Amino acid sequence: MTVSASATSSGHAMRAKRLSPSFLGVYGAGSLMEVTINFALGQFLLFYLTIVCGLPGALAGLVGLISLAVDAFVDPLVGSISDNLRGRLGRRHPFIIAAGIPSGVAMVLLFAIPSGIHGLGLFFYATFLSLSLRIGLSCFQVPYYALGAELSDDYRERSTIAASRVAFRVLGTLLATTLSFGLFLAGPGGTTHRAGYVPLAWSFAAIIAGMGLVSGVGTLGALGRLHGAPASGSITLGRFVSEIGEVFRSRSFRVLFSAILLFFVAQGVAGPLTLYANTYFWKISTEQIRDLSYTYTAGLALGMVLAGAASRLFDKRTVAFIGLSMMLLSELLPAPLKLAGLLPSMGAVMGALIAAFALLGAGVSLFVIGYESMMADAADEHEQLFGSRREGLYFAGLNFSAKASTGLGVLIAGVMLDAIGFPHGAGAARLAAHLAPRVTNELALIYGPGVAVVSVISVTILFGYRINKGRHEEIIAALGRPKPASRP
Repeated sequence: MTVSASATSSGHAMRAKRLSPSFLGVYGAGSLMEVTINFALGQFLLFYLTIVCGLPGALAGLVGLISLAVDAFVDPLVGSISDNLRGRLGRRHPFIIAAGIPSGVAMVLLFAIPSGIHGLGLFFYATFLSLSLRIGLSCFQVPYYALGAELSDDYRERSTIAASRVAFRVLGTLLATTLSFGLFLAGPGGTTHRAGYVPLAWSFAAIIAGMGLVSGVGTLGALGRLHGAPASGSITLGRFVSEIGEVFRSRSFRVLFSAILLFFVAQGVAGPLTLYANTYFWKISTEQIRDLSYTYTAGLALGMVLAGAASRLFDKRTVAFIGLSMMLLSELLPAPLKLAGLLPSMGAVMGALIAAFALLGAGVSLFVIGYESMMADAADEHEQLFGSRREGLYFAGLNFSAKASTGLGVLIAGVMLDAIGFPHGAGAARLAAHLAPRVTNELALIYGPGVAVVSVISVTILFGYRINKGRHEEIIAALGRPKPASRP
């Protein structure tokens, strides 16, 4: 089946029809691949490299920075190629289908590092495999999100498409939590045992490879709904640079890019330090960490419900703003409460953490559903302004911003661990169990309030986004597309 080089009236009419729940389920299943990779890298990589493998914090942080920074430049390239690719499987599906198996292999090799590898050898080994895994995710993620932006022209249904991804993120987070904290890394000191990471990595690899194929092959039936590649021109360096410049001429894109850039610097610091804080500041068990992950997952599910209600009352920017605000509160409050002596017992500690993780999960769902749907609308505005479809580059820009800033955040996290005197190398797990209060208190202030302060700036930037429902209807009319059928 060949996709037309230009958007046909048949494609417009198909995008005006509502997507079936079964199709949304198959499409959303791709998020299981995405969330599994991000869970493994975000939750475990820094901890695994420092505490389990003995790499210094700064070098472990540099692994994250290099792999994310290099991969961030891969995203726009993948986006440009997928925007311009012509072939029997269309623009997006060749990437989506091909990415899963290589990514699964990289996952296994990364978390099965031989115990004899140390120092710079360990650093280069981990950097290569981390980068390989990140590039595999990019080759899937950028076309996958761009595909979602093309499936419908309807303002509200785009939020439903984003919600389908979030629904499977909930499932993926639940599954990854159970496999890690509930099974392979369970028990006292389970996260410090090298042997548990190998079967965990194999399980993650099966999810990554399987769900990538399910989502890619299962959505081939939607090729007729998708926009075609430009009718003329080849993919060249000059054209690539020109397209990048064109994307940044869009005010809406610049706002979304800048907001996510600062937000992920903060989250890049917080994510890797969460396991450190849970283990050494809050002093909770692996089972309690598992339960908090379940609480976070329940918060994600709650956030989906809240996002559905909020999207009927507010525009997408407000939904994203509410989600960000909830996330900031979850990061800002718990650590200072304990340091102030307001959480005197373990019961009080767990109560505060449960509330924080539930609030964080709900906030993530609201933010992601609002933000990703905003990006799809901004791509429509781009077509109106510049006469070209750039979904791939738009979502590549999102990934670039997120990865480059997350990489910087991971480096900052690693440097901060060294700066406060957190142990690494031989006997790190034993030494970390007897840390001075100064070290754990400084760790808590970095991962909590310090992160929240940086994130506040991204909230203010979002106020510069101007596309609401009325403005989007004007854009669709200007593009000459049929008005989508009304949604309940």
